[in-house]
Amino acid sequence: MKFFAMISAVFLGAGQVAAQSGLPDLVMDWRSHSENATELSNEMEALYLSLYNSGNLTLRRVTMDKSPFVERVLRDENLFYGAFFPQSLDAMMCDLNPDLCRRSRSALSDRQLRSLTTHVGGYNISPGQWRTKLGATLLVPDYQFQSITTLTRIQVPSGFDLSKFEIQPGMDCSAWKGSCEDVIARFNPPIIKAPSGLVNVTVPQLQLQASIALRPDEKSTLLRRLQPSTRISDKVLTFVDPTKVFSPAWQRQFSSRSLNDFALETLRSNLRTTGTIKEYGISDDPLVVEQIDLFKLINHPFAQLEPLTEQQSHPVDVVVIDSAVTKTHCDLPPLIMSDGKIFGPPETVTVAAAAPADGEHVARMASAEGEGAGLSLDCDKIDPLGLSLSEHGAAVAGVIASPLNGKGIVGLNPNARIHMISFDKTLPRDRQIVRLAEQIMTDIPVGARVANLSFGLLPDFQGSGEVENALRIQESRLLIVAAAGNENKPLNGGCPLIPACLNSLENVITVVGLDNDMDNPTPWHSGSRGSNTSSKFEIGAPAVDILTTTSDNAFTAMTGTSFAAPQVTATASLIFSTGEFIYGDDPALLAAGGQIAPKVVKDRLIYTADFFTGLNGKVMAGRLNVKRAIALNSAQFELFDGRRIVGQVVNVPDVIVCRSPNPDQRFQSWWNIRRLTFNDDKDRHILFRHVGEEDGSRYGTLERDASCLVATISPMVEVRTTVDGVPEVVSFPFGAIRDYTSPLFQG
Repeated sequence: MKFFAMISAVFLGAGQVAAQSGLPDLVMDWRSHSENATELSNEMEALYLSLYNSGNLTLRRVTMDKSPFVERVLRDENLFYGAFFPQSLDAMMCDLNPDLCRRSRSALSDRQLRSLTTHVGGYNISPGQWRTKLGATLLVPDYQFQSITTLTRIQVPSGFDLSKFEIQPGMDCSAWKGSCEDVIARFNPPIIKAPSGLVNVTVPQLQLQASIALRPDEKSTLLRRLQPSTRISDKVLTFVDPTKVFSPAWQRQFSSRSLNDFALETLRSNLRTTGTIKEYGISDDPLVVEQIDLFKLINHPFAQLEPLTEQQSHPVDVVVIDSAVTKTHCDLPPLIMSDGKIFGPPETVTVAAAAPADGEHVARMASAEGEGAGLSLDCDKIDPLGLSLSEHGAAVAGVIASPLNGKGIVGLNPNARIHMISFDKTLPRDRQIVRLAEQIMTDIPVGARVANLSFGLLPDFQGSGEVENALRIQESRLLIVAAAGNENKPLNGGCPLIPACLNSLENVITVVGLDNDMDNPTPWHSGSRGSNTSSKFEIGAPAVDILTTTSDNAFTAMTGTSFAAPQVTATASLIFSTGEFIYGDDPALLAAGGQIAPKVVKDRLIYTADFFTGLNGKVMAGRLNVKRAIALNSAQFELFDGRRIVGQVVNVPDVIVCRSPNPDQRFQSWWNIRRLTFNDDKDRHILFRHVGEEDGSRYGTLERDASCLVATISPMVEVRTTVDGVPEVVSFPFGAIRDYTSPLFQG
C-alpha cells in the first residue's frame, strides 16, 4: 500500500471541488478476492459505487472508436471484469455522461441513504437510455487494473487430487520460488490421520489490483492519522463533481460527514492495511540450575533433570520471525537464514598466551567467518544489561533451542533446527504489514512446523487483513505462536493486535505472559507494563526473568511476552516431533512430507494446560504444561486418591452424563473428551471436548465447559498400563477421576 501527498486538480467540466490546503490525497491499493466471475462483478460494482458516491471516483475521457456500447468500452479499456455488467454501473455511467444518456432518477430519503452501494449519487438505480455512436467521447473511470497471482484457501472433499487443480493461464507463482504445481504441493502436505469430509486447501488464485485515490477531506479522521505516511507525487487527478451529479439529499450527507471514511469502511475488506510493528520485551550446562524454577513452572522434563526421550528428540524445523541476528553466540545452534546461509556459533581456537611459563593457553573465540570475538567468557556469564534491541531475535531463539553442549543454558527443545527470518522494523509504516505478509507467504522454508512471532502489528487501518490471509494459507502446514503483547490491556472487547488477535484461525495460538507464582499464577504486570489478556487468548506461559542468550557470549534474564511465546513454540515443536514419530507409521506418507495438522497441535497445547483461578477470564486455558502436552500416546489419569495412571483405555462408558447449565452439554461422548480436570473452587470438573465432527475426530471445534458436574460415577474404567515392566489392567470407578488427558489420537 502506498500513501501519497498529491497535487490535485479536482474538476469535472465547469464544476470544481476545491482541495483543502495542507491535506494530501490518500492513495491505497484495492485488491479483489472473488473466486469466480460473478463475485468479481459484484466486487467491481461495490468498488465503483463506493468511490462514486463518496466523491472519489477519478475520471478520464476515451473515444468510442471500437464500439458504441458502454459496457464494451469499459471492458476494452480494462476498466471492468466479471460475468455481468450491473445495472447500477450503467446508471452511474449515464449520470457521468448526461449529453449521451438520460434515465429516470428519483431521489431517495435520508433514511434510505445508509449505504454507499444501494444507490447512484442519492438517486434510484434505473437503466439508461443511451444515444452513443462511434467517435463519441465518453467519460470513464480512470484506473489501471493489473492481474496478480495470490494464494487462497478453498474447500474441497478430503482426498481431492490436488494435481488435478486447474492452473489458469496467466498464473505466476514465481514469488513463492517455484511453479504453481510446486506451490500447491508445498502448502498442502499430506496430513497424518487427516480429517474426513470437506477440507480446506491452499491454491493459487488470479486477482485484480489497482491503486485508488481519495480526495482531500478535512473531516477524514483516517487521513489525518495517516498523514505522516504520505509522500509527494506530481500526478494530477480528476474527481467526480458531487455538485453536478448528486441529489440534494446525498449532498447533505456529503457535507455533514466524511464520506472518505465511509468509503474506506465499505471497501476495507479489499484495501491493504498500514500500521507499525511493536517489539515485545526489553545438568552439564552450567546455568541450567538458574532455569530449574522455569522448568518447574511449566512442568518440563528438565525440571527433574530428565532427558527427552528418543521419541521426543527428532529434529523439527522452527521459524523465528524477528529482528536480524548480527552476532554469533557460543550457546546458540547454527541459525539457518532465509537466504540459505548458516550463521554458526563461534568456534573455540587456541592461541598461545605470552605470560604463563607452564604453557597455559587462553581460549579465544572466533566467528564462523574466522573473525576474532575477544577472549572467551566461558559461555556462562550472566549480564543483567546484556541485550540490545538488535539481538531480540537471538534471545528468542535461545529460549527455544539452546543446545545441550555443556555451555550456558539449555533450550526447551535443544534438538530444534532454527530458521531465522529477519523482519526490518525500520521500513516505512505503509510497508511494514505488507512486507510481513509477503515474508509469511514466501520465506517459510519447506518442512517448517511452527513459527514464533514475538512482536505485534498495530494497524492504523484494518483493511483486507493481508497478514490474516498469509497466516490462513499456512493452515495445513504451519502453527503460528504469537505473543499477546505488553500493553497491559484486557482485549476482550476490541482486539486490534496482529497476529495475537487472529487466533480464531486454526493455526494461530496466542500466549499470555504470566508471573512466577507456582500455585496461583496471574498475568504478569509491572507498573504500566504487563501482558495483554483475553478470555479468547489460548494459553499462558511465564514471562518474568527468562534466562536466555545475549551479547558477547553472555546471558541475561528477560521479561515480557516475547519470552513467554517461545516456550510454547518449543513445546509445539516437541509435539510435532513426537507425534510424527509415533503416528507416522506409513513410510510412504512420511516420505511425501506427511505431518501432524497444526490445529491438532494447537488444541493439544490448550487442553493440556494447568488451570488456575487467577487466570479466569484472562486466558482460555491456563499455564503451559510441557510434560503433559508431549505425552502423546497414552491416556493420563490422576485419581482423587492420589494415584497416577498412564496407559491405554480398554473399557470406559461410551457416553457420560455431565450436569451443566447448558442442557445441550449433558450427554458427552467419551471419545470426544480431551480433558476432564477438577476445579476445587466450584466442586465441578472443567471439560474440553471436540464437537461438530464424528466421534474421536480431532478436527471439530474445541469447546470448554467450565461447570461440568459429573453424574456418571460407578461404571468402571479399565486402563492397560505397565507396573515394574509387567503389563496389567488397572480398574477404578469413573467417579474416581480427578484429572484425565486423552492421547493425541485414539484408535
